[in-house]
This record gives sequence, C-alpha cells and structure tokens, in this order.
Amino acid sequence: MNSPKRILVSANDPGGANSIVPVVRALKARGNTVECVVTGPAVEIFSSGGILVDDVTSITENELRERVEHLHPSVFLAGTSIGNSIDKRIFRSLRECPSVYVIDFWSHYGHRFSQPQSDLSHLPTRICVIDERMRDEMISEGFPTDRLFITGNPHFEHFAEHITREREDRSRVVFISQPIRRDAGEGAPLGAMLDEYHALERVLEVLPAHLRLSIRLHPREDAHKYDTYLNERVEIDTEQTLEDALSKAGLVVGMFSPVLMQAALAGKPAISYQSGQIEEDPLPTNALGITKRVESNSELIRWIQSYERGEILPKSAVGLFPAGATERVVEVIDELLSK
Repeated sequence: MNSPKRILVSANDPGGANSIVPVVRALKARGNTVECVVTGPAVEIFSSGGILVDDVTSITENELRERVEHLHPSVFLAGTSIGNSIDKRIFRSLRECPSVYVIDFWSHYGHRFSQPQSDLSHLPTRICVIDERMRDEMISEGFPTDRLFITGNPHFEHFAEHITREREDRSRVVFISQPIRRDAGEGAPLGAMLDEYHALERVLEVLPAHLRLSIRLHPREDAHKYDTYLNERVEIDTEQTLEDALSKAGLVVGMFSPVLMQAALAGKPAISYQSGQIEEDPLPTNALGITKRVESNSELIRWIQSYERGEILPKSAVGLFPAGATERVVEVIDELLSK
C-alpha cells in the first residue's frame, strides 16, 4: 500500500473483542488509521490494551449512521457477537465498504451473522475462521465457501500470557460461568444442553468440603445472578483480571468456555462439564485430552478426586494453534484494501 487507509473496527462481546485486538495493534503499528467504535465488554478490553476507543453504547441509529458515513472507512473489521450488537448496526450502515469478521469460537455460527433469526442477513465480505473444522461446519450450515479464510484466532497466540503458578491455591476451584440461558433466550441454539445453573449445581453437589468455589462471571452476566448460591465456601471471584483469577486457581471447571482452553494452555487442570451435550462438542481441546470433558456426576467426582491426588494435568498443547494468526488476518484485510 502506498498510503495509510482508514479501517473501522467494532466489537461488543469479549471473545470477539479479544480476537481482533492483536490485529488492531498490528494495523496501527504499520501506519493505518484505525477507528474503534465499540460497546459493552469490548470497551474495557480495548482500553486495557492501550487502544483508544469510541464508546457508542448509548448512540442512536441515526447518530451511528452519520458517524459511519463521516469516517468513510476503506474496510470494516469486526469481532462477532450474539444479538443486535454494534457490529451488526454498523454493518447495516455500510454502503460499498468491504468487511472482515474474525470468529473466536466453534459455536453459534449463524447467530453471529443474523438478527434476529439465523438467516445470514449480515454476511460480510470475508470471514476469518480458526481451522478446517470451523470452515467445514460453517459450509454445512450454508455459508459461502469463497468467503471463509482459515487464519486462526489471533487471541489464542496470547492465551497463556500473564497466567502464573506462583500464587496457585490448590483448595481454590474456579467455576467459569457463561450466559447460556440468556443467549438461548436471544435465539442462540441451546439444543439438549443444560445451562450454567445446572452445571454449577452439579459442581456444588460433589465438591469436597475442604475445597472452595470461586465463580468467575462472564462480562455479560449480572453481578447478582448467583446470589442464592453464595455462602462461606462459594463466592463471586473479584480478581481484577481473568488472568489473575486463573493464576490463583488450583482447578478450573466450566462448560465449554474458551477460558478452559486458556487455563489448560497455562498448565492448569480444566474440567468441561457437559451433561446433556449437543451432538458436536464446541470445545476441541476435550477430544485432544488437553481439557477433560465429563458428562455425569460420577465422572465429575472421579476427576475431582484425581485432581486431589495430583493425577490430572493438561497434555502438551504445543502446535495446537499455529503462530501467525494476526498476520494472516492482516493479509485478508490487505487483499480487500488493494482492490
């Protein structure tokens, strides 16, 4: 490119925001003009990464349309979100501007690009997917093959950063919550899977008396959603960052959050409780033995006992996520900028 180009960036949900932060840094570092228009959890994620943002949480549709027209971007880059998120609102305001989306996880493909039903009504010019499995699953759901590019998730290259073992407390179990019930209410498929409340209740039923449970809320969850479960052994995690919470954890338990992969890549034992699971396991590290999938209380008891004996440790994940994802996403953007 002979001159800097203006790139409009947007995100709301934490997974989508994290997936494009490394790309934004790379674009800025080489001289591109990057305007970040974000809402929700993405505001803090971008800001904590030293990226200046325009928080448009309260903006009207007319104001948003005027802002997009004023910016006149060369390319629109977005992380995906469920529901009528800011990226979809911007997408509807774009004219001839090409768009690139980065998908952060293996689930809810159609609902990332639809509002409200899964009709792929918000289909971008290019979609950056993690791997062949994701591409094949999306093709089977009706996504055009020529819009899918395997790049990896740039955030995965930084997954284990700032997670240490120095402050680890083996009596501390961290439960990674997800807003599954809320997302199901917004149209994302729940299938046969039981939700986060069911998973938490099963964990509490079998948790040995000498272990304490710290619930790490998802950024989109209400701070008081688990109030009725709290007592002297069960608390809401208050660590400033997710990495701090994982650093102090001895054992990490959840359903299919990518945070389980993050914990395992940092050397933490991670259990994926998926009773009543849908046909396809959204967490690929379970099949590889890097995270441990359990489907019943008896299995959960057995794995917690194995943890107490020091017998469950993550397998090596070397090579699981090939380096260069950020550069590959930038290449997809450059291909559109060159037209």
